[in-house]
Amino acid sequence: MIDAKEIRLFFLRHGYLLIVAAWLFTFAFLFSNYWSYYSSPQGVKRSMEKSIHQREKDFQRLATDTSLTNALLQRNYSQKTLDQLTNQPEYYLFAYDSSNSGVWLTFWNTSQVQPDELQTTLQPGNRFMKLKNGYYEVLTRRMKSTAEHQQFLVGVIPVRMEYAIKNSYLVSHFYHKEELGDEYSILREMPALLLPEHIILPVNNGSGQTLFYLDYNAGMHVHPPNNLSVLLRILGCICVLIFLNLFATLLAKTTNPLYGFLFLFLIVFGLRVLSYMYPFPFDLKELNIFDPRIYAKDEVFYSLGDLLVNVLLAFWMVLFFREHVKTINPPVIRNRWLQSGVIIVASLILYIVEQFMADLIQSLVIDSKISFDVTNFISLPEYSIMYSVIGFVVLGFISFSFLFFSQIINYLLNELTNFQYRTKYIWLGAVGIIWLLFRIHNPELPFSISMVIWLLLYIVLLDFIADRFESSLATVPFLFWLFLLTITTSGALVHYNNHKELYAREKLAEDLSKQKDPYLEMLLNDIGKKIEQDEAIQFFFQDHGARDHRKGAFDELLQKYFQGYLSRFKVNIYAYDENGASLFSSDTVSLMTFNRLMFTNPEAASSLVPGNDLYYYERSFNDYSYIAKKEFRKANNDIAGWLVYTLSPKPVSSDRLYPELLVEGDLSDPGREYAGTYSFAVYDKGILVSNNNDFPFPIRLYPNDLPTADVEIRAVKGYSELIYRASAEKVVMVVKENRMFIEFITLFAYMFCLFLLIIVIYKAFDLLIKARMRLANLRSLINVNIRKKVHGTIIFVIIFSFLILGITTIKFFIYRSEAQNRERLSKTMREVAKDVEKVFENQRDLDQVGDIYDSELMKKLSTSLSDIADERALDINIYDRDGNLQLTTQPLMTDKGLISSKMDPQAYFRLFRQEQIQFIHTEYIGIMPFLSGYMPLRNHDTHEVIAYLNVPYFATQTELNQQISNFLVALINFNAFIFLIAGMLALLITNSITRSFSLVTEKLRHVNLGQRNDEIEWDKDDEIGALVKEYNKMVRKLEVSAARLAKSEREGAWREMARQVAHEIKNPLTPMKLSIQYLQRAIAGDSPNVKELSRNVAGTLVEQIEHLSNIASDFSAFARIGEPNNETVLLNEVVHSLTSLYQGHEDCEVIYLMPEQDFYVFADKTQMNRLFTNLLLNAIQAIPDDRKGQIRVRLQKTADQYVIVSVADNGQGISTEVQSRIFVPNFTTKSSGTGLGLAMCKNIAEQARGEIWFETILNEGTTFYVKLPLIQE
Repeated sequence: MIDAKEIRLFFLRHGYLLIVAAWLFTFAFLFSNYWSYYSSPQGVKRSMEKSIHQREKDFQRLATDTSLTNALLQRNYSQKTLDQLTNQPEYYLFAYDSSNSGVWLTFWNTSQVQPDELQTTLQPGNRFMKLKNGYYEVLTRRMKSTAEHQQFLVGVIPVRMEYAIKNSYLVSHFYHKEELGDEYSILREMPALLLPEHIILPVNNGSGQTLFYLDYNAGMHVHPPNNLSVLLRILGCICVLIFLNLFATLLAKTTNPLYGFLFLFLIVFGLRVLSYMYPFPFDLKELNIFDPRIYAKDEVFYSLGDLLVNVLLAFWMVLFFREHVKTINPPVIRNRWLQSGVIIVASLILYIVEQFMADLIQSLVIDSKISFDVTNFISLPEYSIMYSVIGFVVLGFISFSFLFFSQIINYLLNELTNFQYRTKYIWLGAVGIIWLLFRIHNPELPFSISMVIWLLLYIVLLDFIADRFESSLATVPFLFWLFLLTITTSGALVHYNNHKELYAREKLAEDLSKQKDPYLEMLLNDIGKKIEQDEAIQFFFQDHGARDHRKGAFDELLQKYFQGYLSRFKVNIYAYDENGASLFSSDTVSLMTFNRLMFTNPEAASSLVPGNDLYYYERSFNDYSYIAKKEFRKANNDIAGWLVYTLSPKPVSSDRLYPELLVEGDLSDPGREYAGTYSFAVYDKGILVSNNNDFPFPIRLYPNDLPTADVEIRAVKGYSELIYRASAEKVVMVVKENRMFIEFITLFAYMFCLFLLIIVIYKAFDLLIKARMRLANLRSLINVNIRKKVHGTIIFVIIFSFLILGITTIKFFIYRSEAQNRERLSKTMREVAKDVEKVFENQRDLDQVGDIYDSELMKKLSTSLSDIADERALDINIYDRDGNLQLTTQPLMTDKGLISSKMDPQAYFRLFRQEQIQFIHTEYIGIMPFLSGYMPLRNHDTHEVIAYLNVPYFATQTELNQQISNFLVALINFNAFIFLIAGMLALLITNSITRSFSLVTEKLRHVNLGQRNDEIEWDKDDEIGALVKEYNKMVRKLEVSAARLAKSEREGAWREMARQVAHEIKNPLTPMKLSIQYLQRAIAGDSPNVKELSRNVAGTLVEQIEHLSNIASDFSAFARIGEPNNETVLLNEVVHSLTSLYQGHEDCEVIYLMPEQDFYVFADKTQMNRLFTNLLLNAIQAIPDDRKGQIRVRLQKTADQYVIVSVADNGQGISTEVQSRIFVPNFTTKSSGTGLGLAMCKNIAEQARGEIWFETILNEGTTFYVKLPLIQE
């Protein structure tokens, strides 16, 4: 039991960990609750006001710079001035020149804000406004004012970006305050009724004017804590856990290893349960990694963060138990049935844990949004890459946990089967068959069979490849296990990845079977709202007289709402009065037909957006329609009529590229991860109607080609075909190249490097703990030999070359991609410019440039522009010479406030002021970067600039990421191969180098003065050769010195022996001489008791002569120890016979603990008798007269095939002063004796290839141990 003194010493030695943890938690608490601006609503308010006030001051400072403002208002600013104003994102700047003829925008530094929304605020002062894309404070300053002319400078300070469309590119947030979440919102006015859990705070500008009210909802999910605060808390938890680990280690060493493990397990388990029930040590759900939308399996593994924490804790528990299991002696189970039951339970636990680990890996792949597609890693968003890396780390710890746990179970099975491996394998195989019988109806039975076979092979390798407690990173066994774990985990991951990919392919096939267009749906919903609010359409239905002009009204409706992107569809408009009668004589479709189609035929039509009256109806793959029905009412709320419009694809259409940022919601879907690697085809009535990529799909499907089930997977010449039967007439084929081998190799490369990195970090962390964070201790623990230096150098060169090659090549890819994209965009713009200029020439017959923007001509140009955009699958914007947007194929971009109706200020300056031929640069919408090119459009005759063309290019980053991914896959695969080759070369090189040192080391190890030492033969004249020469020279000198020393030692030994023999003989001769002299004097004096005296003297002489005989026998036996007569000896019999002789002793009790099995050794039986006789005699003689003696003799087998015989007494023990001399010849602690007994015992044990030692406690007793090798059966 651990005593209080040891606990005090432990706290003195390691208490600093708790002190450090307390300080870390304190700083984290202070930072989260007091030092960070978002620690409270009041702090957020102060931070916002400070930011707004600072930007107000900056704008006011700029507004007082007369020369700068005059340059902006008069449009004579320089490129440097424009760069300075556009590169500062703190506020946006606009300069207006207002006169009776209108308002003219002379300067703007952003294309993120609509200037038209600001013209209504051209009155001096500050005001808070809600624009299309967010909330802003607008500061207006009058710079010049006359009766007919005014000039204004407007500063727009962004407060909160709030987009009409929300997706991963367009995320609403407070400006420069991304830490704030949805718990904060903006109110324009103070609410009359304050809701519970809401805190409303006014936010003022620099003048004290309230701009808006900050609404904090305490009941909503709060924002993630600050990264620094999280880091401090994690470090604090690590310090506490290290302290617990050290204390558990102390318990394991001083009491029982199981007590230490149970203490650690119960404490950690209790803390983990608390973290589930309460926000302990902080609210983990605040972190994104604990979001169940990313991953969730069950209540325990509720998120990726929970999985990571649980796996790390399990790895820690297994590692701790494994570290101390070698000190645990399993109890001997005598009952055979009980022993068999324990073997079955242990084997079953092994299979259960293996299945649990496999299920965990399956869940991590299938039940998550985490991508393990390593062939397309860089193309993923940054947050997805982070989750994927965490997923791989979890896989690493799962694998290592299973390795260490299986080592523990295998050690237990070996002990239970007495290291009879064949018996153990039979038991494991039998339990495996029983395990499979219970899973006979499981669809994953083939995979379960492979797992059982794998486990059996794994256990065989565990027994015969490496020691179960090998931990050195430089050993071949360790690298073998790392290699095996990586192969196994990669195989399982490929297996489950294939399942996930098939599901994604099936989902993609299902989506392809429907011609739905998410961008079109959003556009139609937006247009539907505008049509409902259109006053002309409302007037048409409410006023019967207006219906006489319905033809012009609906032509205007088509021109107004169904141009641009919608021009690629055939639009039909139907109007019905309040009775459902058609208002157009040409209408052949009744309102009843539409109602029946939309409401009574759910198989043919499906509502897309409930409440918006928008439906999708499909007759065949290329024959589908979007149908919208709008209801109009009179002033008295009676129905005035219905407007129905349908959109169907035109016979000739192309797949236009539209930006993903226009799609509402989460852009992630199961097929998106793999879409770039798919080829697909759609068949309608057996005829190919649509396909992509270059896979050779057949033009026609025959009945034999059709699948019998709804989904069927076929393998065809290196490709995997998924055939989805959407209906009796429609079939979709999605084909993917079978790259499982490449995926496996790439996964192996990734995971091998990651697993190795995990182990290196673990070893470094372990060294830091053992060194107690002290550099001096760390240096003493790190033993860097030549082998490690060579290995480290080669690995460093490989990693360094990998990094340099990777970084330089990626930079080259980026540079080349930018150059190619710019060149491609430039070429495209030139071609589009020619087409657009030709359209302008064909559509106008005007004298002035400004006339081209006539409204009637614009309607005609819009259709032509849409045709050009459709043909080239791109988007086009046309700006006039003042930078105003006149035509666009993406009206939703400006309608939703994603971009401004003004041209990019840098592009406008380059083309208008500097008259450049083109300008290409990177622009941003939300967080989405894209290339945008600008070019002037010229009059064919006068070469005068009539407009500016803009072509945005949205696919740039996707293509670049794909190229980088492909390169990194090839590079990592190549480096993994090089790493393995280099590892083998490093092994050969280090073996070549160290073999020479090993030879010299081995020779030096066997240098002995008592034998002949051989010289080393070395024929190379190198550094090793010089060392060998010196060694050989030393050997020759040593032989001479050894001969002299041997001669001297022999002479000294004989002198010492002679002295000892003389001393031992002289001792009995003295009383013999005195007795005879006394008898002579008695005879000479005629003493009357001569006869009795003669008898006494004779007795004394016999006793002393017997003593001399014993001395001679001891010296003779000691001399004959080196000549053993070895044979197979049953040690049980020898020990039992000797203990039986002494069991009748009066003063002591000899207890022999008889073992269950026989122990055979190869030794001299006579010497074995002498060995244990001496030990028993010494034990009896060591017991003082004042106590009853008790001697225990025990035989016990060890795991390394040795037997240990222990002889324990309860005598007075051996003092510390003489313990080191116990086995020295001629040394004795008794008043009589030669001192050769224990020396002979030591020599006998060593002659039998064993060893002897003792443990003693003063005044309590001594135990002698004799360890002898067993004969292998």
